[in-house]
Amino acid sequence: MRLRTRFTVIMLIVYLVSLPVIAMGSYFVLKNNAIKEILEEANLMLAAMEGVRGYTGQVLRPALQKLLPGKFVIEGMSATKVAYGVQLRMRKKLPRYSFKEATENPLNLVNKADGFEMKKLNQFRQGILKTEWRGFKETPDGRYYVIMRPVSVKAACLKCHGNPNAAPPEVVKRYGTKHGYGWKVGEIVTVNSVYVPAEVPIQNARRALITFTAIYSGIFLFVLFVIDRLIIGNIIRPIESFVSTAEDISRGKMSREFEVTTNDEMKSLADAFTRMKISLAKAMDILKKR
Repeated sequence: MRLRTRFTVIMLIVYLVSLPVIAMGSYFVLKNNAIKEILEEANLMLAAMEGVRGYTGQVLRPALQKLLPGKFVIEGMSATKVAYGVQLRMRKKLPRYSFKEATENPLNLVNKADGFEMKKLNQFRQGILKTEWRGFKETPDGRYYVIMRPVSVKAACLKCHGNPNAAPPEVVKRYGTKHGYGWKVGEIVTVNSVYVPAEVPIQNARRALITFTAIYSGIFLFVLFVIDRLIIGNIIRPIESFVSTAEDISRGKMSREFEVTTNDEMKSLADAFTRMKISLAKAMDILKKR
C-alpha cells in the first residue's frame, strides 16, 4: 500500500470511529438540553396555573364576595373554573399545552381523572409518591411530558364540595347534585397536572444532531483533503523524487541530484543521500583505478 493510500485509509478509519462516538455524545447533550427545555416550560405553565388559583382564592373571590354578598359567581370565585378558563385561552396560541385539575369526583366532568391520572392520584394517597411526579406519557396525540402535584382538600373547599344541600345555588344549578360532593378535609382528591408536548424539542435535538454530524463530516473531509494536498506536496512528491533519483544513481547516472526546497527533515534526508552518492562515486572511482 502506498504512503498516500495508507494515510487516507488511516484518516478514514479515524473518521468512522470518531463519528459515532461524537454523534452519541452530542445526542446525549442535545437530548438532555431538550428535556431541560421541556421541564422549564412545564414548570412555567404549572406555576402560572397555580398562581391563577392562588390569586382567585386569596384576592378575586374575597373582593367579589364583598361586592356581591350571598352570591357565588362561578367564573370569578371558583379557582378551578378560573384556571380552566385561563388555560383554554393559552391553548389558542399553544394548542398542545394543557393544564388539568385531574379529580376523582369533580363538579365539572371535564376535570374527571382518566386511568393514568387516577393511578398517580392513588399513589399520592398511598404515600408512594410524595410532593410531585414527573415523567412522560404516551397519548393518541403524541408524547407529553407531565408534571403532577397533589392537592389536599381545605375547609374552604367544602363550601362547594361538601354537602350538596349546603352548596351555593349557582353551583347546584350548573353541575347538579350527583357528583363533586362529599369531599373531606385533608383528603387528596386532585392532582394538578400540566402537559407539555415532548416531541418537538426532541425532534429539534435530532435535527440539530443531523446538522452537526453533516458539519463535522464536511469539516473532517475538507481537512482530510487539505492535509492530503499538503502531504502530497511536501512529503510524497519529494520521496518519489528521491526514489527516482536513487534508482537513476543505482544505474550509474551520477549526474542526478537529490533536490528539495524545504529546510526540514526532507532537506536532511536529501543531504544524507547526497553524501551517500558522493561516497558511492568515490568508491566506484577507487574500484576503477584498481
